Formats: sequence, structure tokens, C-alpha cells
Amino acid sequence: MNQLKYRLAQLVSSTQRTKTTYQAHRRVLMYHSISQHKQPDKNIYSLSQHDFAHHVELLSELHKTENSKVVKLDSTDRSGITITFDDGYQDTLTIAAQILEEKNLPFTVFVASANITSGDSKFLNRQELIELSKISVATIGSHGHAHSHLAKMSPQDIESDLKHSKDWLEQVIQKPVTTLSYPHGSYNDDVVRIASEIGFEFAATSKWGVFEVGTKKLEIPRIDIWSQDSRKVLQQKLFGQWEWIARLV
Repeated sequence: MNQLKYRLAQLVSSTQRTKTTYQAHRRVLMYHSISQHKQPDKNIYSLSQHDFAHHVELLSELHKTENSKVVKLDSTDRSGITITFDDGYQDTLTIAAQILEEKNLPFTVFVASANITSGDSKFLNRQELIELSKISVATIGSHGHAHSHLAKMSPQDIESDLKHSKDWLEQVIQKPVTTLSYPHGSYNDDVVRIASEIGFEFAATSKWGVFEVGTKKLEIPRIDIWSQDSRKVLQQKLFGQWEWIARLV
């Protein structure tokens, strides 16, 4: 999403009926990278540390109210907020985890195992993944092995990719891995079926929407967080003023 489209989306959202309280739904936030400084507009998935800290301030305030408590992805709470991160960036450990742990807010990090072994310094390495997994409020989930478009793959290749990721992560962190985020948001009926057969209990998509707890646990919609999202925009997204965008993305 370029800057012009983002500003247009902000304008449309600002015209929606303002809501002053959190509506009783589960909303799952999808973050990616948290950078020390604001990134170029074209990098829509890298939120600055400054803006993320303001996000966490808001989430911490909402956490004090029953309907908007921050809960784990596998929680049975029908209302609340869940924090997730895709890809397994190093800054999830060095920046985001420290801020969230200080506020005692749970979060899930979906890791593509091939990223961990790639040697690319922007991603967690094996030791950093283990360190992150030991943080009490952190949960490690799978983001597939090779970060592939699963819906474009054969059933055999889907099973191979997801099973390799799950087994590898469990061996490294010595904990069960039962949550999944579909890479690129790519999934279909075969992917969902195979994920369930392998042992994943919850799976997050990239579809915009609220999570109706108890239904389609392997097709959980999320709310996209973008690099220009201020605290005000996050509050709008959490309070439902951006829900119109679900019809477009």
C-alpha cells in the first residue's frame, strides 16, 4: 500500500461512526518488523520502535478492561486482543519482546524455519529463537518452512513443508508448536486439512476481520498493522472503524 492509498484509507476510516468503547469481539493484530527508526513508506510492514511503544501503551490500557484484555491466540476468551508477529525478525526479540514483556502482554511469533537457518541477520538465528521461546509471555508458532505459497503446492509438498517446520521448531525450542500462520496468507481447503492432520490447532490468515472464537480455528482473520499506523489509527482499527476494508482485501 503506497502513501496515497494509505491516506485515502485513513480518510475513509475517519468518516466511519466513531466508537468510544471496545466492541466485544476477538481481534488478532498482525505485526511484522519493529525497526529502531521510521522506514521508507514503501516498507509497509516495518513499524518504528517509537510508534510500537505507543501501540503497547494503548494495549496495556485496554488490557485493564475485561472485554479488551490481551490474550494468547489459543485462549477461549470470546472477546479481547491477540498480538502476533510474522516471519521471525530479529527485532521481534531485541525490541518488541522487551516492551511487551515489561507490560506482561502475551504475544505469538510465527517463524519460518528456513529464515532461521538462512544466516540473514535480519532474522532470528537458532540461539536467538531459543532465547525468545524462553520469555514467559512469548509463544512460538510456525510460518511454514520455506515461506512458500502453500495453496499453490501439491498436497505432498504442503505436508512436507509444514511437518518439517513443526518438527524442526519443536526440536529446537523443546516445546509443542500448535499454532501456524499461513505464509503470504496463502491457503485453501487442502492446506487447512493437512495443517490439522499434522497437529496444528490454531492457524492465522491474512484476511481482515474479527475472530469468532469457537469457529474455524484454522482460518483466523487478523488486522493488518502498517508502518504508518499511529496510536490513533490502532485504536480506530481495534474499535472497528477500519472494518470496511475487509470487503477490499
